[in-house]
Amino acid sequence: MLLLMLAISALPLTSAAQNNNRQQGTVIKMRMADCIGARHGFMAALSGAGRVQGGELCPEYVLLTDKVVYTIIGKSANELLPLAEATKFRFQNNEVLIRIDDAKHESRFQIKEMVLREDWERERQREEEIQRHHLDTAAIENRQ
Repeated sequence: MLLLMLAISALPLTSAAQNNNRQQGTVIKMRMADCIGARHGFMAALSGAGRVQGGELCPEYVLLTDKVVYTIIGKSANELLPLAEATKFRFQNNEVLIRIDDAKHESRFQIKEMVLREDWERERQREEEIQRHHLDTAAIENRQ
């Protein structure tokens, strides 16, 4: 009985190991932003201390998952991802690793920001309402 329970409890671990703990999300937005220094991580990015001084721009993406929205940034200008496609990714050493198509290696991205999806959607809705209010106010002013 104990052996059966151990075998059943090991099944999720086996499938997770075979899947390399890959998660799925969609890259919904891209912009060019200041690169984050190679040796600086998540906390340095949040504090603003990890910026590279050379003026180099790196791609910054919004990666949308079921529960969390990640803002990730490439380490160089050539770390490009396709938009609006399902993307499989994994975490390693505080980085997001994404293999694009059948590339030989995974591209590494640093996590700049993480937000719960509910909070992110609520903030987007609030921003849309504010923008709509400004447009309505401008239209009223133009009529007068």
